[in-house]
Amino acid sequence: MNQPASVFFTGMDASDAEQLAALFQEINRRSGNRWTLAGDADSASVLVIDVDTLYGHMTWLRAQSSGQTIVALTGGETADADHVLNRPVTAEAMRRVLHGLSAAHPPTSTPSEPAPAPAPPPAARAAETITDAAPAPAKVPEAQTPPAVERPAPVPVQTPVPDRPTERRLIDLMLSGEAGDGPCRLELPGLPPLLFDLTRKVFLCGSGIKTYLPHAQAILGNGAIERISNDEFDTRRREIGDAQPIGRLLWLAALGGSGGEIPDAAPDARYRLNKWPQIEREFPRHFRIATAMMKGFQAPSELAEQSGAAVAEVNDFIAASLVSGHAEVEAPASAEAAAPAQKSLLERLRGAR
Repeated sequence: MNQPASVFFTGMDASDAEQLAALFQEINRRSGNRWTLAGDADSASVLVIDVDTLYGHMTWLRAQSSGQTIVALTGGETADADHVLNRPVTAEAMRRVLHGLSAAHPPTSTPSEPAPAPAPPPAARAAETITDAAPAPAKVPEAQTPPAVERPAPVPVQTPVPDRPTERRLIDLMLSGEAGDGPCRLELPGLPPLLFDLTRKVFLCGSGIKTYLPHAQAILGNGAIERISNDEFDTRRREIGDAQPIGRLLWLAALGGSGGEIPDAAPDARYRLNKWPQIEREFPRHFRIATAMMKGFQAPSELAEQSGAAVAEVNDFIAASLVSGHAEVEAPASAEAAAPAQKSLLERLRGAR
């Protein structure tokens, strides 16, 4: 049985660890749960350590002899670690780190118990009792028909029922890494093609961003996103005009891909904006939703009542704002009681918007 490798966030304050873990869980869920969140540092195969803090640096020193893979969370360009997760942390940055770790940490197989050796047949067991002593003469018995050996009925092999395929949308493919790096194209019938490049962190958008909302809402099959050459991408870029930051496309993909729900949201969760986002003029109600969210933590139903928008539209906006780093969910009381040692991670997030 395959066991996913485990990750633990350490060397940072509780608020940062919680926000990083939430981002990790979201990307891991969209990537097919290739990883698991460890309960402590000792049991993890990968440690993500904030090396910019004194506590984190001490944690990093202790981890050098542990044999664990180390990911350095830092605002610098480089760090003495196996992998580097740069600030500001974005969903794309987290995805790239997990993608890089996958090759070094494939799922481990749990050895199964060997099947018991089959019992020797009756004839073999009888042979074991024969000694070298000469047997006494005996009357040869008449030949008898051996009793029929009762064989157990064969166990019918049950064909496993395949799981229902997960509906995959643009946001899932982008966060899981299935969209691939380099220039890509997504074409849908009757719509302009969507061209983007995760390596250069841009997408081509000659008209309003809402033009590509159907691309974000569509359920995509295998091979829906095609790789194209750099030359073709650059040619289309000259035709369409200036490229837009990939963060805007990621925001739109989350907006259209949430389906009116906030992924993995607790029923009583409350949300707020920690900074004012870029409001797309093609979504006029977003201004009212954002205004309500700036007032403090509130439930989606409360935000819908204040803004006049439907709850589903509020949920879409929250889901997109969580991915872009502009929104946060209210932490439990235990996390709020902990004194933060540094600025909250989500307050440092900067989407490429």
